[in-house]
Parts: sequence; C-alpha cells; structure tokens
Amino acid sequence: MSDVVVIGRTNAGKTSACLRLARALGVEDLVWMVERTDGGKERRRLPIREAERWLTSGEPHSTTSLQTLTIPVARGKVNRSVDIVDSTGLADGRVGDERVRRAMGQTLRALISAKAVLHVVDAAEVGRSLEARAAPFHALDEQLVAIGRTKAFYLVLANKIDLPFAERGVAWLRGRLHDARVIATSAKTGAGFDEVKRYVWKLA
Repeated sequence: MSDVVVIGRTNAGKTSACLRLARALGVEDLVWMVERTDGGKERRRLPIREAERWLTSGEPHSTTSLQTLTIPVARGKVNRSVDIVDSTGLADGRVGDERVRRAMGQTLRALISAKAVLHVVDAAEVGRSLEARAAPFHALDEQLVAIGRTKAFYLVLANKIDLPFAERGVAWLRGRLHDARVIATSAKTGAGFDEVKRYVWKLA
C-alpha cells in the first residue's frame, strides 16, 4: 500500500480531484477514513456518486480533516491498493478559525512526511491573474513546490481546465515548473485523469 497526499490552496479542487481519480481507477463504492485534528478516526463508506455530493463544496475550507480514500488497484493476481489522502486547503496569512488552523497544521505534517504528492493548482485562477497582470504565484505556492520537489513522486495537476483562462494558466505552469510533471486536468469533466491514473497506478 502506498500513500499519496493531495495538497493545494483553498478551492483548488483537491477533493473533487481525489474523487475523479477514484472514478478513473474504477471505484464505485468509496471507503475512506476521516482523521480529525483531535486524533479521532471514523471509517465511512458511500457510493461514489453520493460521496461526490456529500464531500465537495465551493466554500473555502470545507475539508477540515485528513480524508484517506483507500482505492484498490488490480495488478495481475496481486491485490494492492493506494491510499489517497485528501487534505485541508492551505491559505496565505493568518486564519481566524482555530479549527481551520489546526486542520492546516495537520495538512503540513502529512505533507512533510509524505513520499508521494499530488499538488492541485487552479489553472484558471493562474490564467486570470496573468490576464490582470497580477502575480500568478505567491509565497505559499512557491513553498509547496519547493517541498514537492523533494519527494520521490511529485505530480502537479493544473486543474479546472474547463474554465476560461485555464489554458493560459497551464502554459505558464509548464514553463515555470519545467522540471516537474504538469498534467492539465478537470475534476468536473474528467479530462487528464487517465494520465494521472497511470502515474498513481505505478505506486500500488
């Protein structure tokens, strides 16, 4: 079993990306473990369509615990699995909500100890920033990239390519992160996740 920690800024689409990856790997019934910041754990199981409605939200910090999705991967006669660890979105500056601050700390600890990282970036937001001549990347983004590059497995998902300005964002990310693998994805439409699946499948 291998663990893949999914990281990114708030509203980058991390949870949706996790669920879309599970779909790409052929999962119909989702089993996941919620690890709260107080140390408590809870095992849950839902059909993936219901999980998509229940777990995803457009609100910032809707994920406030580590959520580990156990995904079986068929490799010949051997039964293997990959644990996809969905995490709390990270944000610059001081966060007023104590519960969210604890969750972000939990995310950073998981990131530091991880060997495999999927870094979800909102490519449409990057493109919009470029269009407005604003900084497309900030200190937090740079820090996540720097940590990701130290890992044995680091993949950048340039997400939300179904939205305007995303194509420009993807091009910028590929130029800026030329030494990292950048895959253009849409958690909404599923675009790019067959390629993500091939990389993750190798970790099982």
